Amino acid sequence: MTATRVYHALIAIRGCWIFAEWLLGWGVYSHVSLFRSTHPYAALTGDAIAVAFWLAILAGMWFFQRWARLIFIVLLAVALLTSPFRVHRYSLSSPPSFVAPVSVLMLLITGAILTMSFLSPVRDCFARKEA
Repeated sequence: MTATRVYHALIAIRGCWIFAEWLLGWGVYSHVSLFRSTHPYAALTGDAIAVAFWLAILAGMWFFQRWARLIFIVLLAVALLTSPFRVHRYSLSSPPSFVAPVSVLMLLITGAILTMSFLSPVRDCFARKEA
């Protein structure tokens, strides 16, 4: 397998997990808050927009768009810098037991996507913009 195919596979896996996590209400989408309780459709719409945004960024990275790589880096940096200050919220129902290990695996995949996008030969594809 070439590095480009591995990169595409990692992006596909990450995108599928983001969508599955939102669709099944696991992870970040399972938290209960006052806003979710009083405005459930607004919260659902906001979550759908966020997931669509992440999937659009991953699609841009799939096609080696430099803007997608830049936004991906900025969002990961913001998430890293704000993570110590985020409040951990609990959900009313716990997700299945495999969600936590898979979430850790997704963090590793996200790191691999970030790393591969700056190493050759994938970096060269961003310069040439070839699929």
